[in-house]
Amino acid sequence: MTRKKCDDKLFLDMPFGEALERFIETDVEEVAASVARSKKAKPPGGKLRKPPGGRVKSHKVVRLADKRKPKRG
Repeated sequence: MTRKKCDDKLFLDMPFGEALERFIETDVEEVAASVARSKKAKPPGGKLRKPPGGRVKSHKVVRLADKRKPKRG
């Protein structure tokens, strides 16, 4: 018989009483709505989108062609 490897334990950095109070205060409908929202399809691309001009104007973004070293001939 093989045993499944269990995930690490979940550690909460708060006292048990406070964690229990927060658990009791949760609203069932709110949790269900949050789960339904998370299951919806997200638009492709996420938050990183190109500006309308097509080029990103940032000093941190460098073209690869500018960084290539010429071949030794």
